[in-house]
Amino acid sequence: MENWFPQKPVLIQAQTGKGKTYWITHNLYDYLRVRGLRCLYLIQRERTKEQLQKEFVGKTETLTLMTYQSLEMSVLRQKSVGKFDYIVVDEAQYFTNDGAFNDNTDVSFDWIFNQEQAVKVFMSATMESFRYYLLSKSIIWHQCNIPYSYGYINTLTFFYGDDQLEHIATEVIQRGGKAVFFIQSTEKALKLYQKFEKSMIFSCSKYNSKYKKYMDEPLIASIVQDETFPTAILVTTCALDSGFNLRDSAIDTIVVDVLEPEAVIQCVGRKRIIHKRDSIDLYIRGRTKQQLNGLLHSIQSDIRSIIKRDTDEYEYHISNKRQNSDNHLVVNRFVKYDTDGQALYVKANNEAKISRLMFLCNNLLPKMLEENEGYNKYLAKWFGFYIVEKDKYVYSTISTKKSNLRDFLDSISGIEMLTPKDRIPLIEEIHATNKKGKLLKRIDTLNNVLKESGYPHRILVYTKTITEGGEVKKYNRVWKVVNPVVA
Repeated sequence: MENWFPQKPVLIQAQTGKGKTYWITHNLYDYLRVRGLRCLYLIQRERTKEQLQKEFVGKTETLTLMTYQSLEMSVLRQKSVGKFDYIVVDEAQYFTNDGAFNDNTDVSFDWIFNQEQAVKVFMSATMESFRYYLLSKSIIWHQCNIPYSYGYINTLTFFYGDDQLEHIATEVIQRGGKAVFFIQSTEKALKLYQKFEKSMIFSCSKYNSKYKKYMDEPLIASIVQDETFPTAILVTTCALDSGFNLRDSAIDTIVVDVLEPEAVIQCVGRKRIIHKRDSIDLYIRGRTKQQLNGLLHSIQSDIRSIIKRDTDEYEYHISNKRQNSDNHLVVNRFVKYDTDGQALYVKANNEAKISRLMFLCNNLLPKMLEENEGYNKYLAKWFGFYIVEKDKYVYSTISTKKSNLRDFLDSISGIEMLTPKDRIPLIEEIHATNKKGKLLKRIDTLNNVLKESGYPHRILVYTKTITEGGEVKKYNRVWKVVNPVVA
């Protein structure tokens, strides 16, 4: 620690449950206390903060615990946060991963790096997207790595289709097991809970105005305090995906229906291993190359939509929202107050959100697609289910059918297909044919197939004009799958 200095941030990459928080509240605390130094400790979730409060009792003169969201609100409201000698940034993947739905992650990032007097320590079990973000800003860092070990995972199984969620839940309940289900879609998590209500607890973000009424908040508060739950299954969204601890050796199954690999890894890490006999069976929703290509095309479309602007753009007034584009890649950045006390802004790219997309588009997804590795094999390697000497993967799949049409339609909903080539995966997946077996490609035919088969999805067609590199391109027949039920 004596060799760390403010100009070069420290990155500590270590598996969940390896003692990062203990190091802060003991080793770093002792180091700072005897020197009269102060440290701001940032964490990602309010529930995680609640769990950590007991670790900070009697240490608040040296250690200040705060969520990123509280920091961002203080900065945006021009409130002083205070001066600190050290800033510990836990779950550093927050800046890029939460950028998928949080428009303010760049606010806390910029504030941290503007604290020129403070030593900055970033910690996470998943550093890839964050390192990519630092590289995009030409920031050099000092790296500390602690080896990973997932020997406590007995089996790794990839599943496909929502029916498998019910199958796994039934199996866990019947054998008297205990499981945590992480599901990206709050709607899907709620539906699963409603089918197994007597054996499940439902959890989502307390800020989710639509679904929080189905959550027993006093019970969730007790789970935060006790780090365990009384039923067979806890089904939750990604609101518990990082920092939050579950210490219960009875938990023998973890099911993850979340897309991005870094989020999957964080979900698996919520269970803390108590003793050497403590182990789990891990189930992850598998993803096909078609789904990865659909995600890649969607991201490429978002990146193309970024409006590049001159740095000397005129200042202007807005009401109160930061976002300035439908995909929130352009934001209204505060500049100053005018003589009448009104806030002035300029349009600016949301660098944290864009960096996440660039990481997926230029790094992770091409690696999975071009190296013939795929989503499942990538995660199998990460969790230790690949034998290097034999070049052999040792995971299982529940179903031989790796995808169904509904899953595929869900995976590409909202993605714009600008060219005939972009539509090929959709046409092939619907697989409408004439008597001679020839694929039918007319949009009205495909929509009739979807309607007659009972799918809520429909294909829209419209015209769109895009400016790329100063050149105007007009696409006369843009296709997009929509799900009116979800929308």
